[in-house]
Amino acid sequence: MNFTPRQHLEIDNYIKFVDEILHKCDKGIEYCKICPNEFVCTELEKDDFGLNNSTISEVLTAIQYALSKVPGYLNLEKRNELREHIKNYINESPVHERRIWEDSILDLLLDNKLANPSYKPRAKIGAVRILLTYNSRISFSAYLKCLCTEDIMSNFTSNLPPEITSNCTKIVNQYIQAQHIDITIPQAIDRRIFYLEKNMPEIIQGCNLTDTGLAAALCYYTALIKSPIPENIAITGGLDSQGRTLPVDSLDSKIETVLRELHFIDRIIIPKGSSCSIRVPENVRIIEVSNFEQTVDIVFGNDLTI
Repeated sequence: MNFTPRQHLEIDNYIKFVDEILHKCDKGIEYCKICPNEFVCTELEKDDFGLNNSTISEVLTAIQYALSKVPGYLNLEKRNELREHIKNYINESPVHERRIWEDSILDLLLDNKLANPSYKPRAKIGAVRILLTYNSRISFSAYLKCLCTEDIMSNFTSNLPPEITSNCTKIVNQYIQAQHIDITIPQAIDRRIFYLEKNMPEIIQGCNLTDTGLAAALCYYTALIKSPIPENIAITGGLDSQGRTLPVDSLDSKIETVLRELHFIDRIIIPKGSSCSIRVPENVRIIEVSNFEQTVDIVFGNDLTI
């Protein structure tokens, strides 16, 4: 399965999609100065950006859609970069459309979501943002959720392997018992369903879903204690049968996805011993964990060393 730019929209890599479409369009902008609103660049059609045609207006529509879907704050440096780049295309659009594009696209970069450093998606009980890599090449983030059967519509099915969900529920149940937490533990595993919010079976099948184990356990735990996971956290990594974390592959690519797409994330939890060489800004912390218990302490502020 060849990965196309259009599929970045499907896996919420919105900034990646915008960057790629702007990069491809750069060669076509000179042509547009001669023939406004004609085809920008035939390369767009070759690479399947999901456009109806390759006009300036169609390109700007695609950019507007992608920016509107960015889930939270985008830092000033990136917004300024996009603003200057996009203005080049607005200036080559039909004269009667330019004010419309300025009011719609450029205003998006200044709204209360993208320009507000404190804006984050709302924290959810039993849900956390995880990091996965498709075919060892394309990393992305997705929400992993754990729901009770009474909260689930009949068309919901788990899209995590049963060996992962059964292991994470066992680890959490043992942790609750060891900590003497006053919670009623469900007797049947099938009373819980774990699923990735995005319905993209082909892409999910191409990922190493072992990397969801730690996040799945945390989702199950927070669903039981009915406490949300802070929205500034992203997690990747598996768990063995003893609750110890398993190293992940493609970690640099996963972290790069956060740095590009999710500027409201400032804590990335990874398994101890994973290979990581990417440089991160000072406001982002890479936190290594050895087991599930340490993860709970970090997420809920009980680890004073973090």
